[in-house]
Amino acid sequence: MNLRPWTKQHTIGFLIGLGTTMLAIPLTIMISSAINDYPFSISWDKFLVNRAEKSRIISLASIANLVWFHVYLRKENWPTAMGVIMATVINLVVILYFKFLA
Repeated sequence: MNLRPWTKQHTIGFLIGLGTTMLAIPLTIMISSAINDYPFSISWDKFLVNRAEKSRIISLASIANLVWFHVYLRKENWPTAMGVIMATVINLVVILYFKFLA
């Protein structure tokens, strides 16, 4: 098995992945509230209180990482793409926490 050491490029991809998810959460809530015909503030409060809603919104917001993953994959910038994947794995751990443990 060929394990590469963690580099600056991995960290950059990781931070891009986490930042993208954090920016996509309000956007996802906005889209969800528009579809369900709720005001944004009610949907935001529901996200802050309801565990199932948190896991659903975070999982939908994680889809935004696919854009970065494919951008770095096409550029053959493997370490940065791997950092984005690691951020998505962290999102998965958070989703599972809210879904089953919190």
